[in-house]
Amino acid sequence: MASKTEKPILEADHETEDMKSIHPLRSRLGRRIIFMLVLLSGTITFLATLAQLYFDYSKQFSNVDRRHQEIRNIHTHLLASSLWNFDLTILQQRVNGLINLPYIDYLEIQSDNYKISAGKPVTGRAVSHLYPLTFQDPITGKSEQIGTIRVESDIQQIYNSLLHDFLVILSINTIKTALVCYLILIVFHHSINQRIYAIVRYLRQYNPRHRTHPLRVYNYPVITQKNDELSLLCNETNKLTRNLTILYQNIRFEQTRLADFAHVSSDWLWETDSALRLVYCSETMLETLNLQENHRLPFHEIEQFQMAIQLQQSLNGKQNFHHCEVALDLNGHKMWLMFQAQARYDNEYNNFLGFRGTALNITELKSVQAELEQLNQSLEHTVQERTHDLAQSLKQLKQAQAQLIQSEKLAALGGLVAGVAHEVNTPLGIAVTATSVIEEVTEEFERAFRDQTLTTTQFVELTERLKSGSELLQSNLNRASKLIRDFKQTAVDQVSENRSKFNIHQVLMALIASMHPETRKIPVSPQLEGDEELMMTSLPGTLTQIVSNLIMNSVVHAFEGEHPHPEIHIKFYAQDQHIIFEYQDNGIGVPHELHEKIFEPFYTSKRGHGGSGLGLNLVFNLVTQKLKGHLKFTSEPGQGVQYRIHLPKTLD
Repeated sequence: MASKTEKPILEADHETEDMKSIHPLRSRLGRRIIFMLVLLSGTITFLATLAQLYFDYSKQFSNVDRRHQEIRNIHTHLLASSLWNFDLTILQQRVNGLINLPYIDYLEIQSDNYKISAGKPVTGRAVSHLYPLTFQDPITGKSEQIGTIRVESDIQQIYNSLLHDFLVILSINTIKTALVCYLILIVFHHSINQRIYAIVRYLRQYNPRHRTHPLRVYNYPVITQKNDELSLLCNETNKLTRNLTILYQNIRFEQTRLADFAHVSSDWLWETDSALRLVYCSETMLETLNLQENHRLPFHEIEQFQMAIQLQQSLNGKQNFHHCEVALDLNGHKMWLMFQAQARYDNEYNNFLGFRGTALNITELKSVQAELEQLNQSLEHTVQERTHDLAQSLKQLKQAQAQLIQSEKLAALGGLVAGVAHEVNTPLGIAVTATSVIEEVTEEFERAFRDQTLTTTQFVELTERLKSGSELLQSNLNRASKLIRDFKQTAVDQVSENRSKFNIHQVLMALIASMHPETRKIPVSPQLEGDEELMMTSLPGTLTQIVSNLIMNSVVHAFEGEHPHPEIHIKFYAQDQHIIFEYQDNGIGVPHELHEKIFEPFYTSKRGHGGSGLGLNLVFNLVTQKLKGHLKFTSEPGQGVQYRIHLPKTLD
């Protein structure tokens, strides 16, 4: 095969030599071009000749008229003078001289009874003028007409002359046109016609099944060029034939490969005509159905397909169809096939041409499908049993979770009771001491009063001591009362599951006060910031449990070792229909790789040291499930933790 850069050599070979024997006049294109040239050239020549003839015609008649005017204006005076003097001999000589002028054929002078003429009278068509002969007396200046002169010119001679000139010019132009056309035909024949015949003959003999030499056309010197349009056509013809040869080889290769695939494939390939007769089917299909290759049977006449109702309906619909499953009974064995086909239509008239389709053997697939269905039923039974077991396990887990939450609440409540008891002991001890002081002062009062030794100074001193002891007793009893009241509210809130409207600041302050025994171990005093009048309708016990777990998580994990300035900040504010709680400490923080684990149940860094791993998991569940909110956690190592909790202002 020629390469892409190969260019055909424009030289003569044994094929193009045969083209030289073709006569130029046998070329239809050449004859047509010559005809057009002759027609156009003849028309132009004829029109040009007519124009020349008209010009000569006008010129001849103009010359005749000018000659007549010359006789009138110049010669009539001389002729009138000779006639006045009766010098007839001179008059005749002058008339004979005038008759020799061009375009003058006959002259006739009449005066009374005298008639003088020259030439022959025109018998045919003539141009005639009659002019008066007037004599003017040189003395008196009077003019007198003494006769007339008739001037005649034969226009038939002019017509004959014009016709002769027309025929001569037309003959010359015809010969010239014929010669030019013949030369053009010769040039066209050698430069175009012969090379076109060479291309046509090459294409007629071209066969894509066989390798051929590239097309070569003869390049005539002078009249053709090396890279003209026909040379370009020759090059493109070579490219086209090369591409056709390659395309044919590729098609043959694909055809052979398709035939091999169809031979070894277990699938069926088939084709029908417009009457649904099988015109082609693969060898596997022929062997399976015991068909003869040259028998064109319709589908409905094939014994194995007579009961395939769905397939018959799909074929009769004359539309594309897919996934048409057919069960065939072949010698007692059941065979499943999946048919699919594409309907072919004539693009011009939209006439149905037939089907081309395949049939896939899905017998093994059907067996596997049946086994899978049986296995699926078994699996469904197993899944139902496992689902029931999982439901029971989930129920038990929920019960365990509720018990854990209750245990966490009770543990928190127990810690709260112990802390409050410890806190109440201090003001009660001081109150007992103040009571002892009051008793001592009272005894001194009684003794001094009984002994009549009470002085003013002693009275004032004892009164001051009594007053101081009373104030100390009152303040510590008030402090104990407040601790017990806060404990009562906090305990009720933590245990209660009832939704109520409460003051956020009061609830959290009571919680912080009740957790003082734990926070002073660090020591740290949680700082509360927010609107003291802000109210929300929710579960106060759940909220206090969330905040207490966060505080305890900070106390246990955040301030390990000696921390210079431990801080816990709790901030709350309203935002639209939500209450935002921002909790922050300045502890050791949480590494990034643990951010996804801190809310997992039973995850703790204090395993074996009192950590259960349920604190933050409980916080997450309470926020998201019970209070219908969401929680966001951020932390950087060494910079503490931040919790941002969004809760609805009114819990539905």
